[in-house]
Amino acid sequence: MSKLLALKAATKLGDVADLLGFKPSYLAYVLYKLPDAAKYEKFTIPKKAGGEREISSPVGPLKDAQRALSDLLNECRDEILEATPRKPLSHGFRKKLSIVSNARNHTNRRYVLNVDFADFFPTFNFGRVRGFFLKDKDFELDEKIATLLAKIACFENALPQGSPCSPVIADMIAHLLDVRLVQLAKKHHVTYSRYAVDLSFSTNQKEFPAELALPAEAADDSWIAGDALVKVIEKSGFLLNPTKTRMQIKGSRQLVTGLTVNAKANVTRTYWRSLRSMCRSMYETGSYHLPTLKAGVPEGAAPENITSLAPLAGMMSHVRNVKLKSERLPNDAKPDVVYGHADHVRFWFYKTFVALERPLIVCEGPTDSIYLRNAIAHLPAFQPTLGEKTPEGFSYAMTFFNYTNEVHRILGLTGGASLLVSLMHSYAKRIRAYKHKPLLFPVIILLDNDTVLSPKVAKPLNNHFGTSISNASTDPFFHLTENLYLVKTPHVAGAPMSEIEDLFDAATKTIPVEGKIFHREGEGFDKAIHISKAPFAHRVVRPHANAINWDGFTPLLERLVAVLADHAAKVGAP
Repeated sequence: MSKLLALKAATKLGDVADLLGFKPSYLAYVLYKLPDAAKYEKFTIPKKAGGEREISSPVGPLKDAQRALSDLLNECRDEILEATPRKPLSHGFRKKLSIVSNARNHTNRRYVLNVDFADFFPTFNFGRVRGFFLKDKDFELDEKIATLLAKIACFENALPQGSPCSPVIADMIAHLLDVRLVQLAKKHHVTYSRYAVDLSFSTNQKEFPAELALPAEAADDSWIAGDALVKVIEKSGFLLNPTKTRMQIKGSRQLVTGLTVNAKANVTRTYWRSLRSMCRSMYETGSYHLPTLKAGVPEGAAPENITSLAPLAGMMSHVRNVKLKSERLPNDAKPDVVYGHADHVRFWFYKTFVALERPLIVCEGPTDSIYLRNAIAHLPAFQPTLGEKTPEGFSYAMTFFNYTNEVHRILGLTGGASLLVSLMHSYAKRIRAYKHKPLLFPVIILLDNDTVLSPKVAKPLNNHFGTSISNASTDPFFHLTENLYLVKTPHVAGAPMSEIEDLFDAATKTIPVEGKIFHREGEGFDKAIHISKAPFAHRVVRPHANAINWDGFTPLLERLVAVLADHAAKVGAP
């Protein structure tokens, strides 16, 4: 049964508890026994335009219940949209929709009008939330169930700002407003869209329809909402914030949900310049400060110096996301490069290799890290040096280069030994581009001791770094430059070459998957009877990790420990 049908069929608390993944007694305790003081934490955050916004954030079991309700309602909404496809009018809190998809509706227009709600979440009181679940044609829930959902969602007779389920509930209730506003917009040949509390209208007409907005009598070029627009919004149970009504005319900077829309959806030049400036400060001094207005710093006060890279990483990801979505269509096959790509590469190289917070192991591909994680977790002799068990699970003392996120594409490290060899050659030169370079932890490149390190490859490395790398060498590691190390897989049973899979015993490599066993790709590989590295890692190693004999990985892990000790001695152990 679909989640929507199951919710519509629910008649008691136990039915809702099942849908949310809770025991009925636990949900009843959360709703009816747990005191309000234990349900929410109240605090304030500064508003962008001044003043403070009160946040009521659920804690503990209520937060879990609200998150589960949010997931349930989002699934229900997906079912509704699948059954009755419609062009999205609201772009907030929706899968595959964003500020970019919202802004795209209003690019290259003569007029762009933005209006904002006043006190958005407080307008959704308990009765309104309950009434929606009772009367909306897509839900029409049992009276007890509608009351129960409203009780889970509401606090102090309203949807609290800070709850995981407030956005989806508010957005669904506001759909009626969206329908009315798009009808009004179409009547006057205007495009409409909404992102949360931000309503946007745009047109290329010579005159903007006065029914929606018109110039104020003041001499400051301000605009006011038109009577027809105000009437529709108030009829739908909302109020406009008159101080947030702003008209942007072609020739001036036009913004929709913080993005410029004059030609295409994009971050503002001010935002990009400010971000680049903060990054430069980080590279030169190891700290930066946010722009005064964004940081909420009182006038005359010195801004706080920030050393964390997390805010910059978030802003860099935001810029890249906007540019990728605005510069190419979903099915476009353009290269994964955007304007300002060099700045993105420089930042992520710094964060990944220069200012890293733990040792980093860079394998040839994603499967090798699966082997190493399990070997460390199953060989107590290397705990806690390489990792340790915690109440939350196993905690590793290092990170493994992620071949599944955006960063590996930005850095051009998409897997394979040849790209890692190129990284080794260029590493020192790239490091020199930064004045502030902590280099507190080692970067360990782990390569198979096979044809990758043939004389053709090893000789240039040795000439470059003054090392003696070869297939025959038995050094536990090679310190190349700065915090960069090379570790080879150790020799196995006297063989001149080795791959990391050679560290598994024969019993592990012959565990069948649908009648097939592991065999390295290349000579002798037959896909009719063999599986390659990826299925071996995911379908043999992961599910059988507890039963596998990991002793063969001991020499390799000893090499990793030796690198950690060597680098700690060089920088001075903390």
